[in-house]
Amino acid sequence: MRKLMIAPSVGCCDLFHIEEQVKLINEKSDYLHMDIKDGVYVPSYGIGSDYLDYLNKHVDNLKPMDAHLMVKHPQQYLELFAKSGAEYITPHTDCIEGDAFVTINKIKELGCKAGVALSPSVPLSTIEYYLPLLDKVTIMIVDPGISGQPVNPQMFVKINRLAKMRKELGLNFLIEADGSMNKDLYRPLYEAGADMVVLGPPALWNKDADFEKAWLIMEKELEQELDGAERKL
Repeated sequence: MRKLMIAPSVGCCDLFHIEEQVKLINEKSDYLHMDIKDGVYVPSYGIGSDYLDYLNKHVDNLKPMDAHLMVKHPQQYLELFAKSGAEYITPHTDCIEGDAFVTINKIKELGCKAGVALSPSVPLSTIEYYLPLLDKVTIMIVDPGISGQPVNPQMFVKINRLAKMRKELGLNFLIEADGSMNKDLYRPLYEAGADMVVLGPPALWNKDADFEKAWLIMEKELEQELDGAERKL
């Protein structure tokens, strides 16, 4: 059975219980998703490079950190996040349109893996020519940086098309789905071809006030949905 990997958005951790939550997430997740927001590209703020740097220095056997740069000028911060321990650096396509190849190559020169994130309105054709350079493509299934949005079902089609492109071209980048994640999305995203999903409060933290119980609920929901998908396939 193909696995659907999980990448909790670590910036969602409860500040009063951050140590225990990060420890559990790091132990059980596949990747650590780091939402970096500047209040300009998106109308909200997230964690910064110091957050990644602290985890990198104080958490043993740290899972790969993905710096999701929801910022207007990601080119200015590539070295900063590379030094902070990010394994993946993922800017948005519309912020690197004029220098996509330079930006992606710079990420790789810094020793990191290169990702890009596509907002819902951005077509896959935007990344066609540099797709072979990428290690991960994040498909936003809602507009970035705004909580509480309904998911556009067309994003399942978009992910499926990307999965077909990957197969046709013989590439092996990861396909990640991000935005308003909940249990009802695991199965259609999995069936569409997603390799990984980003978990925020609705998918994890809001499940129970006790974070360990919330994690167990999330795991059970994920298992049930994927079991149903596997039987259908």
